[in-house]
Amino acid sequence: MKFQLKFGLIISIISLLSFASYSNAETKVVTSIKPLHSLVSYVMDGVGTPDILVDGSSSPHTFQLKPSHATMLQEADIVFWIGEDLESFLETPLESIAKNSRHITLMDSDEIELLKFREKNIFDGHDEHGDEHDEHGDEHADEHGDEHDEHADEHGDEHADEHGDEHDDHHDGHAHGEHDIHFWLDPEIAKTIVKIVTRELSEIDPANASTYKSNSIKAVNEIDQLISDTRSKINSNASYVVFHDAYQYFEKRFGVEVVGALTVNPEVLPGAKQLAEIREVIEHENINCLFSEPQFNPSIADTIAKDTGVKAAVIDPLGAELDPGKDLYFDLIGNIATSFESC
Repeated sequence: MKFQLKFGLIISIISLLSFASYSNAETKVVTSIKPLHSLVSYVMDGVGTPDILVDGSSSPHTFQLKPSHATMLQEADIVFWIGEDLESFLETPLESIAKNSRHITLMDSDEIELLKFREKNIFDGHDEHGDEHDEHGDEHADEHGDEHDEHADEHGDEHADEHGDEHDDHHDGHAHGEHDIHFWLDPEIAKTIVKIVTRELSEIDPANASTYKSNSIKAVNEIDQLISDTRSKINSNASYVVFHDAYQYFEKRFGVEVVGALTVNPEVLPGAKQLAEIREVIEHENINCLFSEPQFNPSIADTIAKDTGVKAAVIDPLGAELDPGKDLYFDLIGNIATSFESC
């Protein structure tokens, strides 16, 4: 009798352990970029670890899937991604390789308010800079008119041939994207992402719903502290130029003034006109720093910084040098704040 009871107890324990192991093994979670992977990892802490597609210093704008990534997608129960405007490489695989999984496209969520792209590399909305820029434009035209005419004669045809296709590509780059999709850089939106992730994981894995909920509460509390810490670092009197237009969610949340970008679309190198406008802004306005990004060649930014004397630095919207995991998001936002602060 004792043996039967003990054997029954052992079988029950093994069954419970097997069920837990089976449950974890059955919930295959895939994420696209490192900041999103970090938030999902926080919610899944103690349950499992999500896979990540765009790792290291790769850019989602230019990323290409490998066979190992295809395997991840094929085995996935749920895939969290920003959307086709950022990870265009995922559009077709999600409909083919991962067609049986649940796809959570965050840019389509009604819970996330998207900002529209700023179509020019000298940003609207900075009225004090706009008026000043117009004033400098007239002054610049009078002062350097002959020089510009000479430059136009010398390089006009060359510029038209060289950048005509590039200009078309620039518009194509935003053909399906009215909205800026770098919304993870606003920690308030990160809290919304945590809420969405918690809800979706709880639906497909109800056995671990209480853990997901508990982790989400901790994540939100830590993000609130992150917001407070970040506000204390920001210099509201400073102005910056960035490599590409990826930071307006961070700007609006923390009152950072970014007056322009070398390029609106990182897949297309800036043309001569864009670079001339950026040089003029740097030369005539009190720009504290010109930022490049680790995902892209810094040579253009470095050259402009050297020519104009503005301080050059690096800012990273994805966490290229950070180790993946639940802490990455907090380090990422902290590093961005430090980058602005140190300039």
